[in-house]
Amino acid sequence: METVLRVGRILLSLLGLIAVLILLPAMGLGIAGEWQIAFLTFSYFCFFLGTLWRVVRHGKLVERRNDRQIQHLSGQIASVFALFGLLGVHWIALYEFSQNRSVGGVGEQWLGAAAIALILIAILLSQIAIRTIGKFFDRLSIKPDHRLVTHGIYRSIRHPIYTSYILLFVGWCTMLQSPVSFGLLFIVCVVWFGNRITIEEEMLIERFGEEYQSYCKNTKRLFPYLY
Repeated sequence: METVLRVGRILLSLLGLIAVLILLPAMGLGIAGEWQIAFLTFSYFCFFLGTLWRVVRHGKLVERRNDRQIQHLSGQIASVFALFGLLGVHWIALYEFSQNRSVGGVGEQWLGAAAIALILIAILLSQIAIRTIGKFFDRLSIKPDHRLVTHGIYRSIRHPIYTSYILLFVGWCTMLQSPVSFGLLFIVCVVWFGNRITIEEEMLIERFGEEYQSYCKNTKRLFPYLY
């Protein structure tokens, strides 16, 4: 029964998130019937199902108050900025799309295809990473039995789940052809992921010491061979 309740809460949270980010503003702008909106809605639902799988498989997440990022003032500021920034990224893109709906030119078709590819890669990468890291996919905290995961996708990059979020949001901006949202997304990613990765890596160095430092020397943070 407890698992059912957890699943129900997560599903309600997921539906609420999608409604706020996509469906309600799209309805207000009169674009809810566009195929791009339907595709993005379904894609976001699939993307965030990874959290549902994790809770069903491994139990509830750590309490939010125990998230190491929330315990830092810089993390609190970054979190608030990311919250409003991501709302802006999504709502601005929807507004721009409503004002400049494509007539289906070749360039727009290529952008649509690129966006679909980015989003599908984001979903696949997220699912692979979450299943690889298992119960350690959680808020920023160290568990008593915490171990360093360095196999699978984690052999190449240290934070593939964050990479999947970036690809998803870039796919969103590309699909809706919103240069303003692209610019805002870049700032949000620098602030949010920059702060979170810094805190997370400090936490892991504190826990694993030279083992994690050696792992860092042989991997990139987000994108293989680049960064």
